[in-house]
Amino acid sequence: MVIRKIIILLSIFGLFCFDPFLSVAEERPFSLNFWPFFQYFSDPIEGTKEIEGLGPFFLWKKDPQGNQWGIRPLLYWTEDEKESLRRLEVVYPLGKYQVKDGDKKGYFALLSLFREENFDGKKKWDFQFFPFFIGETEEGKEYFGLFPLYGFLLNRYGKEEIRFYFWPIYSRSMSEDIHTTNLFWPFFSFTDGEKKKGFRFWPIYGRRETFEISKSEFFLWPVFLKQTTGMDTDDPVEERMIFPFYLSKESKHFETKTFLWPFFSYARDRLTGFEQLDLPWPVFQSLKGEKILGIKFFPFYGYKEKEGDLKRIFVLYPLYQWEEDQMRETEERSHRILLLIRIRSGEDRQGVKKESSIRIWPFFDYERGSTGHTTFSFLYLFPFKDEGFERNLFPLFRVFRWEKDPQKGKETDFLWGFYKRIEREGLDFWKVAHLIGVKRGEGWKTVSLLKGLVRYQSNRENADLRVFYLPFHIRWSHQRDNHSKLIQKEFADGGQEDRYIGDRFVSSGEGSYQF
Repeated sequence: MVIRKIIILLSIFGLFCFDPFLSVAEERPFSLNFWPFFQYFSDPIEGTKEIEGLGPFFLWKKDPQGNQWGIRPLLYWTEDEKESLRRLEVVYPLGKYQVKDGDKKGYFALLSLFREENFDGKKKWDFQFFPFFIGETEEGKEYFGLFPLYGFLLNRYGKEEIRFYFWPIYSRSMSEDIHTTNLFWPFFSFTDGEKKKGFRFWPIYGRRETFEISKSEFFLWPVFLKQTTGMDTDDPVEERMIFPFYLSKESKHFETKTFLWPFFSYARDRLTGFEQLDLPWPVFQSLKGEKILGIKFFPFYGYKEKEGDLKRIFVLYPLYQWEEDQMRETEERSHRILLLIRIRSGEDRQGVKKESSIRIWPFFDYERGSTGHTTFSFLYLFPFKDEGFERNLFPLFRVFRWEKDPQKGKETDFLWGFYKRIEREGLDFWKVAHLIGVKRGEGWKTVSLLKGLVRYQSNRENADLRVFYLPFHIRWSHQRDNHSKLIQKEFADGGQEDRYIGDRFVSSGEGSYQF
């Protein structure tokens, strides 16, 4: 009895797997749908194949450019031959490993980091798994360490060499023959070299000087500060600070003064005529100059315009914001409402619209690029764009997606494949789970109900109807005589001879038909 039930179940499964609607000519798209558990679609014309499982959780996709597979939100693999790219994302954004143009880098949860780069045939690499690290420079010199006990680094963090023992008790760095020693960082520091000298007893007193370029001192940091930069130019800049009572920055052409920060601040550029007044920051601000004008009464109203560059307006921040940016060839404008709604548009200098987008977070996102590529999504996880989240997380929450590509046509997806439609030149295909599917092309059409339980297909010459997976189907011709239409029936009944019955042609088997 059990064996009989298993045989029956396997037979039913086999009937569903063999869907005559899907078994069309190889040059046409092929699909297999057991929504939401399994979906397969291939398009030999575009050279693409795609498998989805359990809705958006499992994905495998292959196209002429490369392949992708993912187990969302845990893993996602991308291989792009055109970009020379291989990338593995693990619980994005926690982990990522990428190889591009011969360079390798990776990280996981900011504790583990790997990087390999090539420069003119020379390779350098480094690996970190906190608290351990190791690496090698382009010259083949190795370094390693176990933080905070001991460490030796080369060409890292802007220094040629760094050593530490029981950090922060002792550390020493060297760059361009300038040596800096730290004891109980950041409290004690000594710097010595041909171009720079200094010492620090933080926060009591410190002094540093780069000969003929800059010098600075502090006392009871951050209260008293004195600094001079640009000593090697004809317009050095001097800064003085007694925080928060008085701050100043002066040069030959520019000066700023602040009293009781942030209550009063004033800046002026004598060359351009620019003036800025904050009273107090950020509540009131006034800007004026040769090519700039602005005023702000935060949070009620703000206006700022920089001629030929940008324009900003806000009303009852963050209720409404308006932004305009002018680039060399395009102008971009955007409206923001409560930081959740963003409407953006871009056009060229002739006023021709190039791109646009509308985002009402978290409900939907619409975007049209300069190439005409357009997407619309319902339910959008974050109020910003990120390619990694687009691959790993956004599909889990996206209920509806519509996409238009000038080269590939249109695609519509609702409830992770429950309803799907593909429209492109020579093909119009849509399906509702395994309930109904329709394919239509130039001169042909196929309709399937319940995985082929009822199937109809036609072309320019004839039409075909099959029901209940019976071993015979009805076929008739679209070609007409002068006064009548020839109707043909074909039966597959176990190898009988072809014969005529009246004026109808009956054929056994699945041989080719003659019209």
